[in-house]
Amino acid sequence: ILEVYRKLFEDLFAVPMIKGKKSDKEKFAGAVYTTSIETFLPVGKAIQGGTSHFLGQNFAKAFNIQFVDEKGEMQLGWQNSWGVSTRSIGVMILFHGDDKGLVIPPAVAPTHAVIVPIYFKDEDKKKVIEEAKKVEKSIKGFDIIFDDREEVTPGYKYNDWELKGVPVRIEIGPKDIEKGQVVMVRRDTGEKIFVPVNEANARLKSLLKDIQKNLLENAKRKLKDSIAEVKGWDDFLKAINDKKMVFAPWCQETECEDWIKDKSGGAKSINIPFDQPKKLPEKCAHCGRPVKCFAYFAKSY
Repeated sequence: ILEVYRKLFEDLFAVPMIKGKKSDKEKFAGAVYTTSIETFLPVGKAIQGGTSHFLGQNFAKAFNIQFVDEKGEMQLGWQNSWGVSTRSIGVMILFHGDDKGLVIPPAVAPTHAVIVPIYFKDEDKKKVIEEAKKVEKSIKGFDIIFDDREEVTPGYKYNDWELKGVPVRIEIGPKDIEKGQVVMVRRDTGEKIFVPVNEANARLKSLLKDIQKNLLENAKRKLKDSIAEVKGWDDFLKAINDKKMVFAPWCQETECEDWIKDKSGGAKSINIPFDQPKKLPEKCAHCGRPVKCFAYFAKSY
């Protein structure tokens, strides 16, 4: 199920995730063990994307959940528990959002593009509106909004749709009509692209794919840049104070985990990634006990 989670976050929300196992302290109460996907946000805090819990027979014993086996005998059930919620949308918003508002990846955007007609003279209005509507009709297979509001300026519309995270804005004005083009503006980079009218549909399709790809690549780079691998406690504290996620050798003892959280001002274990270094250091980054694994630590939501 963690791979299903990963595909949801990376392929649709364009948010990279780290798969791993929770510490005994951080696992779901009553579970034998908990696995999770985690990421680290640009604001400097880790956040959990989803979890999967192996409950063993603990809850079956508590609630008398039984089944009849092949021998006709009653047995306690073995259970798993997993799921993601709307918090996943919150993770996407927190990861990609900027000072202008939402940035929604095209794969999940309810509106792919908005067409904004631009005119400042009454004599231009009819021609611009007609041409803009032709462009709208020529675009197939995407959810498009034609913004023909007259009570607000084009600049207001730009800000409004940027705030709502629409991936592409399509502008068309008198000069664009003369040149036989439209202007496509990317929400992710702000880049303006001048596109011949007869290529609008094809260019929008390729542009949305590129935006999706770019968001994920940028997110992966941000995540990588936010991770600090450390070996000792001084470097551990410095990385936490620098709002990084620490990748550190750990003894995996709950007592040590409590000390780390207390001494670092709230950094806790995020998860123990499945992908471990081939060679482990001898000593825990904090207490000096024998190392059992590398783990991620950070302040988190």
